[in-house]
Amino acid sequence: MLQTNQILTSSIRAELYPFQVEKITRQVNDFILSNKESEECSFEICPKCGAVHPRLTKAGFTAAGKQMLRCHECGKRFVIDHGELTYYSHQSQAKWDDLILETPNGNSMKETAVKINVHETTAFRMRHKYLHSLEQTVYPLCTERCD
Repeated sequence: MLQTNQILTSSIRAELYPFQVEKITRQVNDFILSNKESEECSFEICPKCGAVHPRLTKAGFTAAGKQMLRCHECGKRFVIDHGELTYYSHQSQAKWDDLILETPNGNSMKETAVKINVHETTAFRMRHKYLHSLEQTVYPLCTERCD
């Protein structure tokens, strides 16, 4: 990960508040991590048509900056994290990682939101999605409430 002094010059850093410098550093590191993840992706099965070992090409980016791929079997596009916890999320993987670490600690929504630099409502929705995915892994066959 890049350090603040590698990203900003000392004169620019002097004119910014500490939280702004931290936010810029976090965003640059998120972009670098996102680029590395997009280079390492591979799909054994197309999530849209189910083709085994599909021929995929890069097909642009979403508004959130996630890499999209196009399956040549069905012609449909999908994002790299299709079917993952971060699917349909505008937040970076680093923020999800921080949220996952904060959840078992029992910290309040406000504390978690400040730590991962999102609004409280966003933190609530992220935590809800995370807890729901945990529930699905523990009780995958339950369609109703399991007692």
